[in-house]
Amino acid sequence: MNAQEKKVYYNRVRRTCAKHDIDIEYDGVPKCYMGVDLIKDGETLASHHADNYLPLDINWKRLHEDLTVQGLTGGIK
Repeated sequence: MNAQEKKVYYNRVRRTCAKHDIDIEYDGVPKCYMGVDLIKDGETLASHHADNYLPLDINWKRLHEDLTVQGLTGGIK
């Protein structure tokens, strides 16, 4: 996935999270995240974590698809 495509899906996930009051929680320090969780009311809706000790390349497209399957779509533009 190239940088432009990652930005498109990141913005879609961010807007969907803003619309449905979902928190995006990162595990790790900036530029070296080990995981990301999408949490609503204490329940994890979707997550993506690294399998090893290398920085995670977050798959925003997969997270967007996970939210879509759960019926959470849309958002402000």
